[in-house]
Amino acid sequence: VENLFYNMIARRKTLQKSADDYAKIVDLLSRFAIHHKNVSFSCKKHGAARTDIHSVAATSRLDSIRCVYGASVAKNLIEVEVSSSSNHSSGCNFHMEGFVSNSNYIAKKTTLVLYINDRLVECSAMKRAIEIVYAATLPKASKPFVYMSIELPRDHIDVNIHPTKKEVSLLNQEVIIEKIQSEIESKLRNSNDTRTFQEQKGELIQSTLTSMQSHLPASSLASGQKSQKT
Repeated sequence: VENLFYNMIARRKTLQKSADDYAKIVDLLSRFAIHHKNVSFSCKKHGAARTDIHSVAATSRLDSIRCVYGASVAKNLIEVEVSSSSNHSSGCNFHMEGFVSNSNYIAKKTTLVLYINDRLVECSAMKRAIEIVYAATLPKASKPFVYMSIELPRDHIDVNIHPTKKEVSLLNQEVIIEKIQSEIESKLRNSNDTRTFQEQKGELIQSTLTSMQSHLPASSLASGQKSQKT
């Protein structure tokens, strides 16, 4: 791809900096690596000494996530699974399995890795619905990490709503999203019971501050001057 768009000057100008493009490549391969767990992935920038992605074929999805996104992400994930057959009154037929972050996971932005019928896609409605669940269930509107793989009949998915075929729409989308929302909310509420907090020694901190105040020079507390805040 060295000479991509070599004869289309206007198109070349729309390309971003190589650092931005490389970050997108790493993100894309990371998403491939955790879904295709039976394949090893490696990605290294030209001239760099170390790889930015180095995953090995793993037996479990959680091991793949740990290898790519790190142990701090993998240890705070909850397994989710929900199915609905066409015999159900809703008329939809799908199976979803994946992992969602628990109440101990903290991030500034949402990471949604969504595969539908083994194809990496995006679904804005699904992403918004999941963020709503987290905002309503967890404090400070925590941003989640979500890996989700959905299987459903091919004629139940519309891939022609976006020129890049990246964004998709589903038949019975509201019903599917509602079922997934309900399952994630149930898992999150159960995980709240086992939430951990960092312990702080309040008495020790207070005694240290008191000791520091007593050793302040007298000049700093002269008349007309405010005492130093701690």
